[in-house]
Amino acid sequence: MKLKILAIVALGAIGIGAAFVAVGGLPAKTASTTQYLTSAAATGDVTNDVAATGSIATTVSFGLAFGSPPHLAGASASGGSGGSTTWRVTQVGAKVGDTVKKDAVLAVADTTELQRQLDAATAAWKVAKIQLLIAQDTRDSASGTKAIRQAKIGLYNAQTQVSNSAHARQELQAQIAAATLKAPIDGIVTAVDIVAGLDAPSGDAMVVDSGEIQVTADVVESDLASMALGQTASVTIGAVDATLAGTVAAIAPTASNSSTNGSVVSYAVTVAFKDAPRTIRPGMTADITITTDRATAVLTVPAAALRGTTGSYAVLVMGDDGQPVATPVQVGLVTNTTAEIRSGLSVGQEVVTGVNTPQTGSATTGGGGFGGGFGGGIPGVGGGGNRRGTGN
Repeated sequence: MKLKILAIVALGAIGIGAAFVAVGGLPAKTASTTQYLTSAAATGDVTNDVAATGSIATTVSFGLAFGSPPHLAGASASGGSGGSTTWRVTQVGAKVGDTVKKDAVLAVADTTELQRQLDAATAAWKVAKIQLLIAQDTRDSASGTKAIRQAKIGLYNAQTQVSNSAHARQELQAQIAAATLKAPIDGIVTAVDIVAGLDAPSGDAMVVDSGEIQVTADVVESDLASMALGQTASVTIGAVDATLAGTVAAIAPTASNSSTNGSVVSYAVTVAFKDAPRTIRPGMTADITITTDRATAVLTVPAAALRGTTGSYAVLVMGDDGQPVATPVQVGLVTNTTAEIRSGLSVGQEVVTGVNTPQTGSATTGGGGFGGGFGGGIPGVGGGGNRRGTGN
């Protein structure tokens, strides 16, 4: 019986001790000590970037058809090979993938029939000019109202005939010139739809793309206000492991047709770049990073060190006693990762960016404000889902 009583007393003592520990009844020296995560204020750069993914395309593409001037690819050719003229191809001087210079001869079609028509048109034009001289003489020598009127009619008819025959002759000369396809720009041949010895089909015989390429990507509406023409951009093409420098060349005034997600509206933004490697091809996927704001050679701290709200920021500076002290600061450019400090700190001062909880071994970054402790994000610092901030 005594053993049972002793066992009950022992268990009770253990329970009371556990409860005492749970409510913090141990001596202070045995309690866990807060560990602060810190970072030194340093001179560096702060950049605010907008990131998006798009597709590589040429800046311009021309279609070439026999019998018509060069036109934008995809648009209808005026007076092209779809007309009544049959274009028998006699020479093809380029193939898909060839790099060509402006005015280089790419293909030639037979002009024998056109030349015959031109000879006839030239003869008709010469006859019309002679008839005009005769009509002028008749008008000059006519007397009497009736004779003068008849002479004027003859003169006007002769003038019309000269004009019509000259126009017909000029059209044939243009057709003969258009039987030779020349490169309208420095570029690359991307399509050839003709074979020497056969008639050219209806439509474009060749397509020449500009050697300059660009990338167009959809940027969400929340990032659009910070963007402007001429901003610098970085273009990364993973397929060829290349990163190129570019600039914003165009910003669409209306929302993209691909903005189908109910709450997300995006706009097409075009970034142009030069001197692209030959390995880059239209249609490849490219990641663009557009720098919308930049502060260089400034005092910086991690954005996680900021406390407070816009216009009233502070940081926790580690004191000599190892305890953090609230210090007001004036900030400049602030991104999701880095903040520019304009006053209130000096290079090398350690600021608190979070705390490490020894009981769990986990780290918590700052941002909750002085009253709320650490955790909860960076107050007053936001940005769209595609926005990036960097500090160097």
